[in-house]
Amino acid sequence: MNITIKSFHGIGDLLFLTPTLRVIKETYPAAQITVNTHRPTLLACNPFADVGTAYEGMKPLYMDPFHCKSPDMLPTKHHILTYWEGISQDFGLKTPEPALSPELYCVPKISHKSGIGVQVDHKPHWHHKRVWPYFQELIGQKSACGQTIQPIAYFPVLLDLVSFIAGLRLVVCSQGGVQQIAAAVGTPAIVVYGGFSKPEWDGYSFQRNIINEKPCSPCYGPHPCSSKVVRECMKEITVETVMGVIREELS
Repeated sequence: MNITIKSFHGIGDLLFLTPTLRVIKETYPAAQITVNTHRPTLLACNPFADVGTAYEGMKPLYMDPFHCKSPDMLPTKHHILTYWEGISQDFGLKTPEPALSPELYCVPKISHKSGIGVQVDHKPHWHHKRVWPYFQELIGQKSACGQTIQPIAYFPVLLDLVSFIAGLRLVVCSQGGVQQIAAAVGTPAIVVYGGFSKPEWDGYSFQRNIINEKPCSPCYGPHPCSSKVVRECMKEITVETVMGVIREELS
């Protein structure tokens, strides 16, 4: 059985795929699984699939913000499960349901984790609606519970970013690639959701998810913020609130 999948979108999109690769290979050991992607280093050392770069194969999809035209089109389950169902149906597979946790294998062993990493590099998608506006102000707090607060800067080499996150004691970030890497390498994360979407779609119960829903939530879509105060759901989450959650996590 040959199974070819392509994933040419974000970091999170590729990592959503990894639990399904495991259950397929464990259920069908003879299956030849190939994942084509422009981020092959994220699948380096993965024992369940080969990696390629050709733009071919089945493309797993979930209901993304661009295609959600109305509330009745919102996701109904975690993206990992949506990928698993789509791939299983496309290739006629019957496998156990995958665990809701992304997987990375080329990760250095860290004997001592230290520091609080704060995401400062954000994509401008969806009018910045999923970006908390006080990340830089949080960095200005400098430390918490003896841990230095530092930015997670841009890393040209993706595995360097993975290694950096793996060495942190705690991550504070928006939903997205940094969140998914933290989940995969076992670094605790505080994820600021506001009211853009729901952790049930792409988050994890083992992370601390800060939510502030408004009547317009979830605004999971490409349109500008409809609140009278732009990004009100995010702006109401204060630095003091996040610092309180940091202290709880570190204690």
